[in-house]
Amino acid sequence: KWGPLKGRLLHMSYGTCSLMGVMMEKVGDVVQGGVFKFPLKFESGIMRGRFSPIDGQLYLAGLKGWQTSASKDGTLQRVRYVEGRKVTYPETLRVTNKGIHVGFTGPLDPNTAADPQNFAVKQWNYKWTSAYGSDDWKVSDPAKKGRDDVEIKSAKLSLDGKPVFLEIDGLVPVMQMEIRMNVNAADGSPVPDRIINTVNAIGR
Repeated sequence: KWGPLKGRLLHMSYGTCSLMGVMMEKVGDVVQGGVFKFPLKFESGIMRGRFSPIDGQLYLAGLKGWQTSASKDGTLQRVRYVEGRKVTYPETLRVTNKGIHVGFTGPLDPNTAADPQNFAVKQWNYKWTSAYGSDDWKVSDPAKKGRDDVEIKSAKLSLDGKPVFLEIDGLVPVMQMEIRMNVNAADGSPVPDRIINTVNAIGR
């Protein structure tokens, strides 16, 4: 009942009142992956997601409390798939020694998806300390705070328009990567514009 997203792993953020789709990758015995945010606004910190056995749609309980951007004290909200509607969301993510493959549930517009200027990749690490949280630290210089821009040499769209390959040299394992995308679906429907992922290992 959930169309092209049936069977996908989901993540709920209580703090940001967000629903995210999860993309998993396994390199040898190493597991890694990333998330994209559904373009939906929830009125409370969502949790306890369940799919109804009656209508097959997702129901989310929410509340407002410590460290959340919720606007209401409590909600029960539904996320449903409209039968026949095209949904173009990130579906797969693969990081290799040649670059990054991002697969989608539907075809992309070739004019936007084949232009490397419509993509941006940043990466950074964190430091394990006794402090609460960490600043962002450069991969290129671990002694400097900040994020590194990653050069994208080209963007190549497959013949069926679904996977796009970002050609990048010298990728290394990083705690945090951000992939920004300013692309359209082939039918003009919106496409999530941001993936946050972790690179524990580089595939081939």
